[in-house]
Amino acid sequence: MKKAIISFVLFSILVITAVAVGNPDGLFIVRPADYSMVEGELIPIVIKLSNNVDAITIVRNNDEIFKGTDVKGKGYFCKTVKLNFGPNEIIINAFEGGRVIESKKVTVFYRSDLSREYRITPPEFQKKPFHKEDSEKACSSCHDTNVSPKDIKPQKPGDSACYSCHKKITEYGYVHGPAARWDCLSCHDKNSKPVKYVTQKPDRDLCFVCHKAQKEEWTPKKYWHGPTATGKCTICHNPHASDNPFWLRKPTWNLCVTCHEDRASGRHVVAGFVFGSSHPTKGRPDPIRHGKELSCASCHNPHASNSRSLFANDLISPGSLCQMCHKK
Repeated sequence: MKKAIISFVLFSILVITAVAVGNPDGLFIVRPADYSMVEGELIPIVIKLSNNVDAITIVRNNDEIFKGTDVKGKGYFCKTVKLNFGPNEIIINAFEGGRVIESKKVTVFYRSDLSREYRITPPEFQKKPFHKEDSEKACSSCHDTNVSPKDIKPQKPGDSACYSCHKKITEYGYVHGPAARWDCLSCHDKNSKPVKYVTQKPDRDLCFVCHKAQKEEWTPKKYWHGPTATGKCTICHNPHASDNPFWLRKPTWNLCVTCHEDRASGRHVVAGFVFGSSHPTKGRPDPIRHGKELSCASCHNPHASNSRSLFANDLISPGSLCQMCHKK
């Protein structure tokens, strides 16, 4: 009986050891952290893979957005993906021989001032910055996450330590100067702790370091538009790149009516004066800005003015504004 019990115990130990040592996880999501909150549409996903994984898929909110079949033996796999406003359930599936051997899930909340529904972050989501000493250790085998002399003034994109993980941020039609040069440290503080590479707040103070002409023009004005007054330039402008001129996060008209929803119908305070029931606010050529389409910015300065209504000509009288286009 004793021999039988001893044999059973030894067999059980061997089985447990085999499970613990011989069957490691197929994958581990290094970043993003589960239930993290971000404020940009792009997010790098970093996955640690076991050697038997030969393919993966990335699913965002039940939509397969990536399939990779050349991952066997890579150890780590990195992919930048776009997020939707609000909660994004990201599922990584690991395959071996065409069969799913493991799935892992993280949920990320994309908060944006341009989404009325998702401007407020639910309490279960928190900011979980990756660039901290402890977090970066997971990537140290492939990446040097410390600042080098090349990062100060990169001569080419690859000189920047940021490029390999964040290169997607410049793949748009209009790229902001510092991002185009990969001069990331002109805006991101290389000495900030415990979170590395933070930017100065409010945005306006940092932007004015280079945009001196705008500071001189707007500062004397009596009335400032909300984002300008609060110093939150990045509500309207992407500081890296965009498919819209001036790095706007949306085309001008669409951007304005995101907050000014009462103007989205096209009806306006001047309706009836010129075009009957509604004065157009888009869809026509701009009479005074040749080559551009009529938009809110045709009549209103989006930053500052001496007019309470932020009239583009700085004058208080609506009539004088009309005469910019409708000359007698």
